[in-house]
Amino acid sequence: MTAVLAVLLTGCRGVPARPASVPAEAVWGGAGRQGLFLKVDGHQGTLWQLQVWDRKGQLLGSGTFRLRGFAKARIIPEEILGWEQGALHLKDGTWLVPEAPASK
Repeated sequence: MTAVLAVLLTGCRGVPARPASVPAEAVWGGAGRQGLFLKVDGHQGTLWQLQVWDRKGQLLGSGTFRLRGFAKARIIPEEILGWEQGALHLKDGTWLVPEAPASK
């Protein structure tokens, strides 16, 4: 009975089943079709190491992202608004945009 209730509650919140391509450490954030799986591998200052998947498990982005907006100590799933044009958009107006590789 508890398992059935947990499945129903998960379905009500719109959290999809985790695709095989998404690691267990990734968390679901956002809502509905704008939701995504996010794995944060750490950060240093305004540079964050992220991996982002859509609800079907397709990798949307991976690597170093620069924080543009409010300083963060961590990113929580409830802050995620969505993935737009290769960048992670948070509810407070903050963006995490891909960092350009250093030129040699």
